[in-house]
Amino acid sequence: MLSMVFRGDDLPAEQRFDAWRELSGKAVLRTLMDSDRAADFRATLRAGGLGPVQVSAMTYQSLRSRRTPALIRAADPELYQLALVRGGRQCITWRDRELALGHGELLFYDSSHPFTAEIRTGEVAASSVVVQVPRELLPMDRDRADGLLGTRVPPDDPVGVLLRQFIDAVARPAGAGLAPYTATDAGRLGLVLTDLLTALLSRQYERRPGAAVAASGRGTQLLCVQAFIERHLGDADLSPAAVAAAHHVSLRSLHRLFEPVGLGVAGWIRARRLDRCRRDLADPALSRRTVRAIGATWGFPRPADFNRAFRAAYGLSPGEYRRLAGAPTVCAER
Repeated sequence: MLSMVFRGDDLPAEQRFDAWRELSGKAVLRTLMDSDRAADFRATLRAGGLGPVQVSAMTYQSLRSRRTPALIRAADPELYQLALVRGGRQCITWRDRELALGHGELLFYDSSHPFTAEIRTGEVAASSVVVQVPRELLPMDRDRADGLLGTRVPPDDPVGVLLRQFIDAVARPAGAGLAPYTATDAGRLGLVLTDLLTALLSRQYERRPGAAVAASGRGTQLLCVQAFIERHLGDADLSPAAVAAAHHVSLRSLHRLFEPVGLGVAGWIRARRLDRCRRDLADPALSRRTVRAIGATWGFPRPADFNRAFRAAYGLSPGEYRRLAGAPTVCAER
């Protein structure tokens, strides 16, 4: 549930657009903005944080918003962004491509590349929700995520529908008949939102030519093996050899099964263990557990190995990630 940051009708007409431009730049992202309705601009902005994930719900009249190279050089928060169009037609120019977005469509973009957004409205305002996730917190390979920037997701995409329903739920106004979220609730919901975004992006990546795992016998077998790995991530003796033995296949056959994934078996096990660590580090309910204990729980008994693997995957140490995610920490983290 989001709290009101800006309501244009609370201000004199001649002050509304300048106030909107200033506050929306601080709450969402700094852009150059102009409007042919500036003399009597009507807009609202509600915003709130789910841990480190920011959600902003806006209504506004006709405007043009430009994220320029100069603004990016001056200050870039390095955020992945997901825009959900809830009303009106919006045109986004991204890397020389013009994307016309309508109700229910999603656009994945970021704060580090220039874009221009143009919205033309009549008396009925346009509306959208923008979700912002720090780059370091998206549990997805950076090159894959960056390759999906500018992706438009249609309203009927099944994972997109689920994500849109979740965004609509958390974007409700504060006081809309529900008790407010606690800080622990907000942190957990931020994790859920990040994971849903990752699921959507993974689906978009896998739908690209040559990237999908075929829905065949091998695909089914791969899912079974991955489920086995998921159940045994905390086992200290989990290894490619142990996985192969449990499924009565040779190591060579097991490695061949994982070829479409883009990770070897050991790489997949490591990635899944690191993701479990990532979730635990960001969970406020586990704030009393040390970084060392979390690593050991998920197959990293040596702190130095855990720190090295986590930094290689996410660009931060486990302790730095925990602080960025907003989870309280205990003293003994080494």
